[in-house]
Amino acid sequence: MTIEKKVNDLKEKASELKDDLKLKADEAKLAGEEKLNDLKHDLKQESAEQSDAAHSQLEDAKAKWSDAQQQAQEKLEHLKTEASHKFEEAKLKANELKQEASVKFDELKAQATTKFDELKKAATEKINSFKKEDSAKVDEQDKDQQV
Repeated sequence: MTIEKKVNDLKEKASELKDDLKLKADEAKLAGEEKLNDLKHDLKQESAEQSDAAHSQLEDAKAKWSDAQQQAQEKLEHLKTEASHKFEEAKLKANELKQEASVKFDELKAQATTKFDELKKAATEKINSFKKEDSAKVDEQDKDQQV
């Protein structure tokens, strides 16, 4: 897997986490609003004696909703921070891998140059050998023709 793909994957995961958190916050908000609406409806139906208890429940629901909102915000901030750290780690790793690849490439290039020089030398020796053999054959043919 390439570094760019890893970075893109980390970005995608961070985006998914962000979207998931937003969805959960919206669900919590809707649930809070539904609970709040239920409590308002109950208050209208309850008698005056139960009014204080219903009001207390309403305040509890508001406090819970407020707490849920705060927790969702804190979690979102935490996930943003975590995603940022992971992204920075991915960038560092990408730079390390790039450096390692550069070193390996230079080593391979040096090895290839050495091997190429060896092959070139061997080819040159082989060609010279063929030339000497051809020259010897030509000299032999010249001797045969002179005789």
